[in-house]
Amino acid sequence: MTQALAISSLSYSVAGLNILKRLNLDLAESRYYAIAGVNGAGKSTLIRLILDLIRPAPGGSIRIFGMDNQDRQCRDQLAYLPEKFDVKKNITGRQYLDFIAAVYHQDLSRKEIDTLAERLDFPPDRLDSRVGGYSKGMVQKLGLVSCFMLGRRLIILDEPLSGLDPRARFHFKELMRAEKAAGRTILYSTHLLADAEDLCDRFGILHDGEMKYQGTPGDCLQRYHADTLEQAYMKCISE
Repeated sequence: MTQALAISSLSYSVAGLNILKRLNLDLAESRYYAIAGVNGAGKSTLIRLILDLIRPAPGGSIRIFGMDNQDRQCRDQLAYLPEKFDVKKNITGRQYLDFIAAVYHQDLSRKEIDTLAERLDFPPDRLDSRVGGYSKGMVQKLGLVSCFMLGRRLIILDEPLSGLDPRARFHFKELMRAEKAAGRTILYSTHLLADAEDLCDRFGILHDGEMKYQGTPGDCLQRYHADTLEQAYMKCISE
């Protein structure tokens, strides 16, 4: 199976502090991988390294669909939603989506965008309202629409469920399941382990700059003799 993402011996330091330590991670195409970790564990740093927003220490490698992540062409394969997603308040949601479509040279119809918004429980008519009137959850949904509408092979999401209420999380998970059937590959960081247990093929626990566990959620439960992924997580980082 094609590797959507292959990370080998990845390290990163700031002012002598080791943020990531010889990390390895493989993500096969059409699979979902969730990374869990406390604040400061290195999740966002790892994502920024993958996106080539910062550069790793010598000796490590990051490959996206077989290409070095520093190759500009590999960026045509992915879409990204940051943890702190924000949009100018004086534009409408539709204006923002039209802008993103233009940046990515995508020709998207109004119907396609409205259908995707509905799947995320975002009333399409609100796209014609200014973002300044949106709730936090609506802004987050707008960001998710902007990622999924591009049809990229690999989607990277940093805390995508932040600000979403239970109903919105339900619709997001339904969309995730449908996108997997369409062959999408997703890497995302999360604090919500129950959702990771429900959605992901593979699961990683990042702690103190190291992947303390990588495998299926089910294997994680067995390894740590736990009933829930939250219990297994706590046992893992306490070792």
